[in-house]
Amino acid sequence: MWSLSTLFSVFSVLFWVVNAKNIPLAWHGRFYRSLVYFLWINKNTPAVEADVFRTRVWTSRSPATECDLNGHKSNSTYFSDLDIARTDLMVDVFKNMLLNTKKESGIWPYIPLGAVVSIFRREIKPFVKYNIKSKIISWDEKWLFVVSRFELAGSTNTCAISLSKYIFKLGRKTITPQDALKQCGLWSPEVEAKAYNGRKKVQGLMDLDRLEEEEF
Repeated sequence: MWSLSTLFSVFSVLFWVVNAKNIPLAWHGRFYRSLVYFLWINKNTPAVEADVFRTRVWTSRSPATECDLNGHKSNSTYFSDLDIARTDLMVDVFKNMLLNTKKESGIWPYIPLGAVVSIFRREIKPFVKYNIKSKIISWDEKWLFVVSRFELAGSTNTCAISLSKYIFKLGRKTITPQDALKQCGLWSPEVEAKAYNGRKKVQGLMDLDRLEEEEF
């Protein structure tokens, strides 16, 4: 007969096995995996213009530790997933800019997140497999915009959709999205035209900046 302490230990191990996604430092491991893969392991893959708007898919499940009392994935956990999915896309597309700038300047540029808004459509149940499909949709003189869609695996029904904006920085200097794309060999007038057509879809996020002027 197992002792109470043994049962507790077995339960604890099983609990963290099925919830491995949220053990301490697991998020950091997933985040830096993309950096290591695209900046060191797969850094020599040539880029083509079609890469700018292509879709990257990141797949995951929602363990019990991500679910709220309603029995589905908590709204807040969508944003930690987005961190990983968007990083996987951004480092893949802009790896040449990151590597070349580091080589020329001696310091790494970085791409901080400026804003994100999300719309929730359908729930994601515990342990259900889902995909996050992310792609660049547009940019302006300062910001680059990424749209991400959560879908249940095997389905095209949208569970949530998010729009994020990024800025390129080298120290205190801002790099325009157009210059970042040119450094990657991904810019052309045709690419710019497609970005212009997508800009009307991100106007709502651009308008949110005006909330800073609101008096409270």
